Amino acid sequence: MQGSADEEEKKLKILKAVHFFKPFTDDELKALLENGRWLRYNYGDILFREGDRDDSFYIILKGSVQVMKKMVVSTLKKTIGVLKAGQCFGEMSVIRGESRSADVAAAEETYVLKVDADTLQKDSDSLLLRSVQFKFYKIFCGILAERLNHADSELVKPY
Repeated sequence: MQGSADEEEKKLKILKAVHFFKPFTDDELKALLENGRWLRYNYGDILFREGDRDDSFYIILKGSVQVMKKMVVSTLKKTIGVLKAGQCFGEMSVIRGESRSADVAAAEETYVLKVDADTLQKDSDSLLLRSVQFKFYKIFCGILAERLNHADSELVKPY
């Protein structure tokens, strides 16, 4: 049992070092560790494919991933972004319940915390869980606003 407590402490320390989790308390992070899944991927491993039905959200703890989109008139895929430690993806599937809009593959050895939509959406009497949910959605709003701002900037760039 001691090894389990040591492992939880190591994971907690890693989460605390990730910018995404700065607003979370230790108790909230422990709740995330209980409700989320700590996953490891090797270079080239596919986390999910465009069109998959999956309502999980991912936070990169270490490593990076490539986001790839199918070209309109081809079966080829184009890398549209690279996300690194501290960044996240999958929030649109949690919010809207839609299928995945791109492929995501590990660009190197990568560790993520995977959180299912149920954890972020279920009704609960737990103030701790409600606090975690609120913080996630607040972060989601910031991420989406940032991405919208970036998309707006790209639209008005002279070519």
